[in-house]
Amino acid sequence: MVITAAELGVLMAAIATPYDADDEVDTGAITTLVENYVSRGVEGIYCCGSSGEGLLLSADERTAVVETAVAAADGRIPVVAHVGALSTREAIDLAQRARRSGASAISMIPPIYYSYGNQAVIDHYRAVLDAVDLPLIVYNIPQFTGTEFTVDSGAELLGDPRVIGVKQTAHNMYALERMKTAFPDKAYINGFDEVFVPAIAAGARGTIGTTVGLQIELFRAARALLDAGDLAGAQQVQARINHVIAELVAVDVFPAAKYLSGRDAGRAGSLGDCRRPFRRLTAEDRARLDDLGRTVDEYLAEV
Repeated sequence: MVITAAELGVLMAAIATPYDADDEVDTGAITTLVENYVSRGVEGIYCCGSSGEGLLLSADERTAVVETAVAAADGRIPVVAHVGALSTREAIDLAQRARRSGASAISMIPPIYYSYGNQAVIDHYRAVLDAVDLPLIVYNIPQFTGTEFTVDSGAELLGDPRVIGVKQTAHNMYALERMKTAFPDKAYINGFDEVFVPAIAAGARGTIGTTVGLQIELFRAARALLDAGDLAGAQQVQARINHVIAELVAVDVFPAAKYLSGRDAGRAGSLGDCRRPFRRLTAEDRARLDDLGRTVDEYLAEV
């Protein structure tokens, strides 16, 4: 199920990676999670990104996550595999594994830690593109990587037909609009849930986010209101989405979102803790998140 830029205007959940009691990847929980998301209207699955702790997983674990998600989706929705890695060699290996696993596309952060020049970053992406026959979504997340793709620095990649879009996990709506104006055939996908409505206004087609699975009904409602021309209504829904996000951030966004996502696997808290060096949630954190879960249920019931 290989996808094109035209098919990327979707609401895609960046899924958490579940672990069992032994801190091993829990493929059964992935299957349940994906099935739940499909049944509730999630339109795509993004594996092994920031929410999925991709850089804390081994290559074999990342492969298992993608294989399981693809099997669970069963062709009903696309599955995108994040294959970003420290080295080009590792990224190529992960991309080839994703292709064999049946992923619909790959996505990549730029290489991190060392300070690479722009051309070295472009060459890194092109080496992966040359090694695997899958479309690629550039993952622009400058606050984590130190590299920001703009219409200028990203022009070589955006001019490559194998690059079908950009996951814009940045608050820079101006940069998003400039890229879209210069390269209108690409799909620009919001990556920060808290600016979903502004990103759509700036030219994004869809979103890939940590909380999309938690509150897909709210994202669907916001999109429907935007499509109907009701900006004020969409802003009100965005405010509810943002209340949930603010509470998650106040606790610790990735461990907190993973804890709440356990409800979507049918067993609260069942996805395990995030791997260290992420901190463990306290009993107070979990109580606060249980209260937030009830608020989410109220929001969803009112949609």
